[in-house]
Formats: sequence, structure tokens, C-alpha cells
Amino acid sequence: MTFIKDILSYDFLLSALIANVLIAFVTGLISPVVVYKRLEFIGDGLAHAIFAGVAFAILLKFNVLIGSVVSSLFFAYLVYLLSKNNKLAESTAIGMLLPVFMSIGVIVFSKSERYTTDVTSYLFGNILLISNHDIFFISGVLLFVFIVLLIKHYEISYWLADETMAKFYGIKTHLIRFLVLVIVSTVVVSALKLAGVIVMGAFLVLPGAFAKQRAKSLKSAFLSSVLFNVIFSFIGFVIAYYFDLPPGPTIVLCLFSAFLLSSSFNKNIVV
Repeated sequence: MTFIKDILSYDFLLSALIANVLIAFVTGLISPVVVYKRLEFIGDGLAHAIFAGVAFAILLKFNVLIGSVVSSLFFAYLVYLLSKNNKLAESTAIGMLLPVFMSIGVIVFSKSERYTTDVTSYLFGNILLISNHDIFFISGVLLFVFIVLLIKHYEISYWLADETMAKFYGIKTHLIRFLVLVIVSTVVVSALKLAGVIVMGAFLVLPGAFAKQRAKSLKSAFLSSVLFNVIFSFIGFVIAYYFDLPPGPTIVLCLFSAFLLSSSFNKNIVV
């Protein structure tokens, strides 16, 4: 009962819990797309890109959220340009850009007066600092992702199943790919205060990997991914509360433990 009492007594804790559920929902929603298309590397790449945007925002004293969005979208666009028409493999493009953006972020952060505090916060996340503004932004991202997946469900499903055939039948696969990169970018920005740069990838991969083990259709994969992420993110949040642990890494370990337990009952399934 102490947890419920504190949630009702402290606004910052209630805000953190609401943000946790919203982030779990939105990352769970996009995770099957990331896993089915094998874009797992993109989550880490975008998180590192955000690090550079945050660093510039803090140093130049403008809105961190704007810096994060601009930086992540710029990273996604560069990946799209470099991998367009098979000039480079997408993973190669991400591998090239990831250390570049991270290095820029570290160099710019080194000029900040709050270097150590800022780096730790953005590397590992700190959801207890979540604000109402952040919650509104996450809610907006969730609505945006839901609408896009609903409207473009057919094209995205075809693109995931067979990109070559989708292109043959007139689906503009390069635009779908760019749209997915934009979606993942906004999702990563929304999840930054919970996951941080270091553990961001887990929120984009583990729910989708779990869903892929059990789902028989893309729709059921979305549902399974969201339920898995929301339930075990909440459990991880509660564990972090009772044992005074950092929420982001604790939730990741909870998600991974649940995934391993699930996998033990699906030994013949390869993700």
C-alpha cells in the first residue's frame, strides 16, 4: 500500500508512472516493426544522435526537446540518404554515423558547466524528472504513431513481408522506410528520460522479440508487444521504487528476464 499512497501523495512520482506507461505503450507499438524488419541497430543510432542534439541545446540554452527532435530527424535523414538505392547497407550507414554523433555530443557536453550531471542523466535516463510538458509530448507521439500505423498498415505490412514485391506492386517503399525512420526517431526522443542513450535499444527490441515468438499476425504482434512492454515496465518501475534503483535499467532487466522466461517455453522458435 505504500507504493499506492506515495503515488497519490507525490505528483512527481505519479507523473513518472504515467510517463512510464505511455513510453512502454509507444515503444511496444513500434517494436514489432523494428524487429520484423531487423532495424534493431537504428534505436541505438538514434539515441546517440539525440545525445548530440541535447548537448547543443544545453550549451546554447534552448529547448532540449527541440534539440533532440532536430538531431534525431537529421540522423534518420542521413541514414536514409546514405542507404538509398543501396549505396550503403543501412547498418553500415548507422555504424558510420553513430560514433560521429556520439563524439560530437561528448565534445559539446565537455563545454557545459554541468558536464558530469548532464552526461549521467542523458546516458541512463531519469524519469523522476519528467514534467507535464513531457507527458503531453509523449501522448502526442503515441497518437501520431498510432494514426500512422493505422493509416499505413497495409503498406507497412507489405513492406515488412517482402520489400521487393511491395515495390513491384507500386508501394513507394523508400517513402515507407523514411516514414518508419521518422516514427522511430520521435519514439526514441519521447523515451529519452526513461531509457537514456545506453539502454534505449532494449525498449525497441525486447517487446517485438517477445511478440515475434508468439504472434500469428502483425496485428497480434502489435498487441502482444504492447501488453508485454506495459506489464513488465510497470513491474520494473515498482521494483525500482521498493529497492531504490534507477528505473530505466531496472525496467530493462525486468523486460529481459521476462523475455528469457518466455523463451524457455518456446525453445524451437528463433527470433
